[in-house]
Amino acid sequence: MAIKYTVTPKNLHAHLFQVELSIQNPNPLGQVFSLPSWIPGSYLIRDFAKNIVSIQAQSCGELIEINKLDKNHWIAQPCGDELTLTYEVYAFDLSVRSAYLTSERAFFNGTSLFLLPLGLESESCELSIVAADTMQTMGNWSCATGLEQVDDLAFKAQNYQDLIDHPVEMSDFTLFEFDANNVKHKMAITGLHNADVSRLKQDLKTICNHHIAFFNHDVPFKDYTFLTLVKANGYGGLEHKNSTSLICSRKELPVVDMNGINKDYTRFLSLCSHEYFHSWWIKTIKPASFHQLDLNRENYTEQLWIFEGFTSYYDELSLLRTKLLTPEKYLDLFAKTITRVQKSKGRLTQSLAQSSYETWTKFYQQDENAPNAIVSYYTKGALLAFTLDIEIRKRTKGVKCLDDVMRHAWENCQESGLEDNSIQMIVDELVGDDMSSFFNDYLYGVKELPLQQSFDYVGVDCEFVAYAEDLTDFGLNITTQSEFSQITHVFANTSAQAAGLYVGDKIVSINYQQLKEKPLIAEINKYAMGEVIKVGVLRDELLLEIPVLIIDITPSYCRLSLATKLDKETVNRQEKWFYQE
Repeated sequence: MAIKYTVTPKNLHAHLFQVELSIQNPNPLGQVFSLPSWIPGSYLIRDFAKNIVSIQAQSCGELIEINKLDKNHWIAQPCGDELTLTYEVYAFDLSVRSAYLTSERAFFNGTSLFLLPLGLESESCELSIVAADTMQTMGNWSCATGLEQVDDLAFKAQNYQDLIDHPVEMSDFTLFEFDANNVKHKMAITGLHNADVSRLKQDLKTICNHHIAFFNHDVPFKDYTFLTLVKANGYGGLEHKNSTSLICSRKELPVVDMNGINKDYTRFLSLCSHEYFHSWWIKTIKPASFHQLDLNRENYTEQLWIFEGFTSYYDELSLLRTKLLTPEKYLDLFAKTITRVQKSKGRLTQSLAQSSYETWTKFYQQDENAPNAIVSYYTKGALLAFTLDIEIRKRTKGVKCLDDVMRHAWENCQESGLEDNSIQMIVDELVGDDMSSFFNDYLYGVKELPLQQSFDYVGVDCEFVAYAEDLTDFGLNITTQSEFSQITHVFANTSAQAAGLYVGDKIVSINYQQLKEKPLIAEINKYAMGEVIKVGVLRDELLLEIPVLIIDITPSYCRLSLATKLDKETVNRQEKWFYQE
């Protein structure tokens, strides 16, 4: 018995999808339906059910009563041997997480559209899509998805979880295909662009072949689809079973005759690399607690530093290992990651394990104090991966590295998943030593990572400098959208916080000189450490003059460069880190 869904782009300008859901033999006591409250890979309760604007139920051609039980559950009253729901969903979220419908494109994740008949979670699912009215669409729409296709605009899934793990794109997109390790891959590019498709195809193939080889040519999918939305400005990605949804800026795609690889194109390739790596590293190998996800509530884990942090380490390192990046360009990228972490005061407050566990309420719901209270399990997780990689190499004299940890987990933990201490146990086993002090200091504690020692081991110079053009060292983030600069963040242990500058203050003067047309940072930089300046602010429309002592700052901008005059052993260690397979 299959659950049958029919999706119709009903009203493009009103952004309404119509969904028809039919089942046989509904629960004789009343069939309950639910819609997920969050989407895997994005750890925030989003309450997708709020977008259902109307719903009705029929059985044997007769309307039957359907009532809402709570924010995302409905119950249809007892009826005959078949039951059909028809409902409309508002879709105007231009992100990778939800659903979107206009005359330009239709896009949806199943978590936003497909009600689940409770008790039928294991039943197969059939999906039919009704073509949009061509009189309303811009261009000739096609359909791209990783779902198994059985006919034109007809698809099937093994069960409900399988169904909602395959986003669908319908638009007038550019499509190209390539093979990696004899597996069919394709990318659909939606939106205006002038990309050099041949260049992009070749570089993606290189990345995909690398990741497949990394996991010993064990591929967890039969085919793979990149769904890419191009905008004037935008960035984002979300991993799925055999596909990914991406958003990028036009400038991030390669153009014909582009020399080398610039920073914008690097950013897009890193995003592709990151989401593709997830096919192994969280879509297949995952926390043990994620094997039975409850999409009605938060699902907690301490392991996002492993799955997002390690992936963030390998996404750019893979571009180096495939020679798409030079060592110099790779180190520039890595230095930027280090700088972001070093400028986060929250790294000294929140551990990586806490960051992972508290993502539901902190990382995805950041407020003005977030820079002082939290640390990213993406960026600091990548730095922990690097220092762990180097520590393993040190303790095993170069015989083992983090690659071996990843492959060991892949070969042994697909069925069971990872417990919170699984990676630590694997590391101990491969190293032949107790690494608990390392994890206690850097994973469960907030001790500064041994970055300089780790870079020394592989022949890379690491230094930290101050940057005079950044207000964060003074202690502020601002917005300049209004007449005067308005404070959006105040950083801990800085001149601004010590003086009592607050979020919301509008800075109007420095030492009684109006700032209306002057850059704030340039005015502050006129004064030396130890001087006191008078900062005029508007607070609740009252003018205050606040004395601020310019205090010394800890250099936080990282610079990485290849060390010179290295001995042969260090050169070998550097080569193995850069290019080891």
